[in-house]
Amino acid sequence: MPNVARPALLCLLLLAPVAALAQDDSLSIERVRLPRAPEVRAGDRTLTVVRVDLRRHRLVVLSSVRDGAPRTLDAWVRDHHLVGGINAGMFLPNRRPVGTLIDRDEVLSDRSPRGFDAVVGWDPRERGGPLIAAGGRGCSSDLDGLRRSFRSVIQGYRMMVDCRGRAIPWRNQRRYSAAAFGADRDGRAVFVHSRTPYRMRELNRMIADLDLGIRGLVYMEGGPEASLVVRDGARSVTEIGSWEDGFNENDDNRELWEIPSVIGFARRTGS
Repeated sequence: MPNVARPALLCLLLLAPVAALAQDDSLSIERVRLPRAPEVRAGDRTLTVVRVDLRRHRLVVLSSVRDGAPRTLDAWVRDHHLVGGINAGMFLPNRRPVGTLIDRDEVLSDRSPRGFDAVVGWDPRERGGPLIAAGGRGCSSDLDGLRRSFRSVIQGYRMMVDCRGRAIPWRNQRRYSAAAFGADRDGRAVFVHSRTPYRMRELNRMIADLDLGIRGLVYMEGGPEASLVVRDGARSVTEIGSWEDGFNENDDNRELWEIPSVIGFARRTGS
C-alpha cells in the first residue's frame, strides 16, 4: 500500500485471547492474541486495541497541511500534549492526505479518490446522537451523510469491519502491518494496530470472529509507517509496523517513521 507507517512495541505473551494491559473508566488498552499464525515469520500475533470514551476525551486532527512539518507519532503526541494517536490515513508523495480530511468544518483535504469507500465522523452537529460513527460498506451512511452529521470526518481506504461487526472481504492480497480507526458498540473511538502482517481479508475475519464489539473499523495505513502511540502517565504504548509486501518485506523496523497527519486524543478539561 503506498505510504504506510511503522511503529513497534514489545508485547506480552498472552495465555488468554484478550488481556487488559491497562484501563480506567475512559481509556482502555487491550492486547488480543490473534488465532491464526501469519504466512510469514513476522510479529507476534498480537492485536492492540485502544478504546477512548469521547465524553472524557476529545479527538484531535493534526496535519502538516496546517500544523507544521511531518514528524514521528510520538513527537506529534508530545508536541501537542495529546494522550495518544494513530495515522490519519495514507498520504501522497507531497505529504498531503490521499482522502478527505475535515477538522471541525475546516477542510484540510477535499480529495475523494475512487475506490476509497470508508469514512469515520465525530464532533456531531446535533446533540443526542452518537459521538462517533463509521460509514461505507455495511453501514447506513457514507461520506456525504457523515459530512452532514459530523463536523470532523476522515476518509480511509477500506472498511475492515462493518457497522454490524461483520468482516469485509478484500480483493487485495498483499500483506501488511496495519493501523485502523473506528468505533465500538458502546460509542467509543477505537484505535487498532497489528504489527503482524496478514492479508486484510484474514485480519478482518479474525477481528470479527473475536467479537471485540467493534462496529465500523476503517483501514488507515499499513507497513512500517503504521503507528499507534499512547502516553497516559505510567501507561505507555508504542506500536510500530514493519512488513509490507513489495516494499518492506521484513520484521526489522524498530523505529517510528515520520507521518504527516494524525488522529489523536486528549483529555477534556476537568476529566
